[in-house]
Amino acid sequence: MIKYHAVLKIVGPMRAIAAEMGAKLSIVMSELAIKQKTVREINAELDDLNRNGARLEAEAKKLVEDIEECHKKLYRAEKMIGGLEGEKNRWTDTVANLTKQQEMLTGDCLVAAGMVCYAGPFTAVYRE
Repeated sequence: MIKYHAVLKIVGPMRAIAAEMGAKLSIVMSELAIKQKTVREINAELDDLNRNGARLEAEAKKLVEDIEECHKKLYRAEKMIGGLEGEKNRWTDTVANLTKQQEMLTGDCLVAAGMVCYAGPFTAVYRE
């Protein structure tokens, strides 16, 4: 009994300390669970942001490539239009010449018919 009492004097305060530490441990563990839950939520949000960031970066890269392609097409179109500018001038000149020739077509036909009659296969008697 004396040994039990001596051991109880040593173990009793230790049990009280162990119970107090157990209570503190349960409080700390509940706080730890709350913090871990918060960390998981933050990590999930971070993963979502990383996925969105990667998607947006890919979209931005595609848009930059589209812009470069549009610049190339615009350059080619300007070059083509510049090349066709000379064709426009040539066509305008051709239309002006053909308009003049159309005005003189009746007279040219008359002169050509007269020349065919005069220098053609007809004899002088027939021409008269």
